[in-house]
Amino acid sequence: MQPPHLIIFRHRNQKTEETGATRMSDYIPKEVLLEIFLRLPVKSLLRCRCVCKSWYCLVSNHNFISMHTRNAIETTSKRINGQYLLLRHYSRVDKKERFTLHLDDDDNDDDDDDLFGEYQQLDFPLESSWDYFEIVGSCNGIVCLTDNHSHILKRIILWNPSIGLSVTLPLQRFSYKISNVILGFGFDSLNNDYKVIRLVYYSSNGGSLIVPPDVEIFELSKGAWRIKNSESAPAYIVSKYSSQTVLEGSIHWVGYYNPGKLTVAVFAVHEEEFKEFKLPDEIVNTSVQNLSVMLCGQLLSLIQYRKRRGHLCYESCSIWVMNEYGVEESWKKLFNVVVPGGLGKTLGLRNNVEVLAVGADGELISYDPLSRRVKRLGIYGESCSFYAGLYMESLVLMKGKKKFLVH
Repeated sequence: MQPPHLIIFRHRNQKTEETGATRMSDYIPKEVLLEIFLRLPVKSLLRCRCVCKSWYCLVSNHNFISMHTRNAIETTSKRINGQYLLLRHYSRVDKKERFTLHLDDDDNDDDDDDLFGEYQQLDFPLESSWDYFEIVGSCNGIVCLTDNHSHILKRIILWNPSIGLSVTLPLQRFSYKISNVILGFGFDSLNNDYKVIRLVYYSSNGGSLIVPPDVEIFELSKGAWRIKNSESAPAYIVSKYSSQTVLEGSIHWVGYYNPGKLTVAVFAVHEEEFKEFKLPDEIVNTSVQNLSVMLCGQLLSLIQYRKRRGHLCYESCSIWVMNEYGVEESWKKLFNVVVPGGLGKTLGLRNNVEVLAVGADGELISYDPLSRRVKRLGIYGESCSFYAGLYMESLVLMKGKKKFLVH
């Protein structure tokens, strides 16, 4: 059976001079056309918009974009093999921030080291005020970036690599005497909306951070920041050293209480509520700088780093997973990651259960915890610049917003 987009364009080619005034959509019932379009990849849909006005209006419609996004989320969540990873790194040699797509397949062969080969290099149209952007997070096809080296009111950008469009968010409201700012990015599945959360911490005269923080939330659908009631703000501090990860409709970071009690900080995106998970007893005394969160498959996990004495890199790390989400007693240590020469950063778990990480020399590596074999993937960059996350095509941002600065 031919792919639906080939059938569509065959109908287009059947148009004769006698039926030249007939619209393309007249060949196919609207209900059938909608079902076909919902299953098409983004690039095909962008071409379909050029066929006729009715197709352009259908693909550009907000409700269709929402339906296509939901369908893509469901398809991606069910897919086991053939997932794409979005990889970002910065090389001081090239002085360029590079975003690439890689096929992450678990049909692994010990003799095949090319399964993580570059699939596509993405055109990145933005430029940081320094070397490269800080990636807040990525979710359902949208990447949230911030200019980490700018003034306290950081430039925040939402970028859709699939269609090459981005929007710059309006300036935030809290700016006076700020000591620390934490950003989070997630998806509200019930309202089909993207949200950016901004936690603003101030310092006391003694230099310690004051809790609770001020909280601002940006909703993409409304195009504006709003201030959240401070009574619902968390009593813990989110660590500036922690990455974020999104699972079960919530954003997760590493957090701590003064004078140092650690916790997993959680923000439910739809409910806009803060909560927390206790850490395993074995790692509660870890330095907050040496702990971060990530995903192992669909499990919330913690990375416990161990510093290498006399070096900037890490000697090793341990991977912990929460086997049942929200059940603190289900924390379990999976394995240790020990790489000759040391570790710079751990990025996540691949489909073949190997660990994707950055070596001390700045090269991307894949580590097999069973055989303890290290595969060098030939990609070099600044260790802290590396980012990896699942990639999903999306039409979000296609029409842009008048309230945004559209790129």
